[in-house]
Amino acid sequence: MKAEVGGQGECVNYDLEMRVMATAGFVGFPNAGKSTLLRAISRAKPKVASYPFTTLQPHVGIIHYDDFEQVAVADIPGLIEDAHLNHGLGFSFLKHIQRCQCIFYVLDFSLSSLTEQYESLKRELRLYNEEMIEKPSAIVINKMDLSKDSTENVQSYFPNMKVFPISAKNKENLEPMLIYLRQEYDAYVAEQQTKINAEEDDYVLKF
Repeated sequence: MKAEVGGQGECVNYDLEMRVMATAGFVGFPNAGKSTLLRAISRAKPKVASYPFTTLQPHVGIIHYDDFEQVAVADIPGLIEDAHLNHGLGFSFLKHIQRCQCIFYVLDFSLSSLTEQYESLKRELRLYNEEMIEKPSAIVINKMDLSKDSTENVQSYFPNMKVFPISAKNKENLEPMLIYLRQEYDAYVAEQQTKINAEEDDYVLKF
């Protein structure tokens, strides 16, 4: 029966940032074979070609295990030097890695020193966000079909790391990498369940 004009309403602007969610992220330089690897282990179909920056958007593939567990893996577009300064599309690529529980550094055997590739990738992650290099990680050396070295010689480059020499193109030696991925996934799930149980116990004690 009676109305007032009312006060001035509030207007708020929000910036929403979308990030891919996956258990593991493939990190590497352009043409290291990340998309080929994703196609080899999942049903995802990212574009594959022989020129740099074929992948311009992250792709997520789902790996199906024999016990019907499904694990998401993200193909992160290739990084370049000084990506942490937003060179190229640096931030657009790096932000997706923050949501991954573990990182697979995909190195290209056909390029220069493997250790140099690894240190350069790790440097870009560290300078963007120091917490990212604290995530569980492993090294995937791709294009081993071009190698004359034995697996043992390649693994000796990284004595303190999990190393998986593979050929994504030929789908060779992928099983050890998938087993490691599943172990990391199970460990993460167990950790999250422990946190949930602790919070529930704390809630019961309070009330």
